[in-house]
Amino acid sequence: MTTDVAPTARSIRPRNLILSKLPDEQFQALSRFFVPVDLPINMQLSLPHQPIEFLYFPVSGLISTDALTEKGESVEVGLIGREGFAGLPALFGQPQMSHSVVIQGAGAGFRIRASIMREELIKGGVLAQLVHEFTYMQMVQMTQSVLCNRLHAVEARLARWLLTSADRTESEELQLTQEFLAQMLGSRRSTVTVAAGELQRLGAIDYSRGRIRLTDRPLLTSKTCECYGIVRSTYDRMLPKKF
Repeated sequence: MTTDVAPTARSIRPRNLILSKLPDEQFQALSRFFVPVDLPINMQLSLPHQPIEFLYFPVSGLISTDALTEKGESVEVGLIGREGFAGLPALFGQPQMSHSVVIQGAGAGFRIRASIMREELIKGGVLAQLVHEFTYMQMVQMTQSVLCNRLHAVEARLARWLLTSADRTESEELQLTQEFLAQMLGSRRSTVTVAAGELQRLGAIDYSRGRIRLTDRPLLTSKTCECYGIVRSTYDRMLPKKF
């Protein structure tokens, strides 16, 4: 895979929002520690109850935070695109978490040791503000996911997940299997298959060979619940229109 990650030259800013908004002096101090990396699908960025050694700042792709049961069952609680990064607990002095963080959409980005970024965060300033804003957006997304997974029908949850994934990847085409969708939604595969089939019958999506394309976004939006609008409005309010 050929990445679209820019070279690590100090004068070049990555397409990740947080890194692009750092003051020149701060970015230059950190740039020599950033390592460009490919982020292939299913790559584990951190494992449950294991130390978080690195932070990952994507410039493309999709990162998923999944809550796990003791039996290995999972449900997705958060998605991250190039507006943020993976490894947030390590910045707050909590180097472990009970969740799994994995690449769900292939991309590329930058890696940096969590200890280096934490030292810079302690200084405050713009980096601290950006991290706080990203944390807030993640909190909104995760808390709404809890409500959605508990109260709303599978078809509405599937529509919300597809729209959110498309928003974070900035692409209307997603590489997903129904087995994976069932795992992310915490539902049976047969139930998700029926829901996906109905969305395809209506013309909201086109599904074939592990790829889903959003063919009618307004229609798909009408099939989701209010949870998507709540999260989307928060991101729209806090993120620049172009970044």
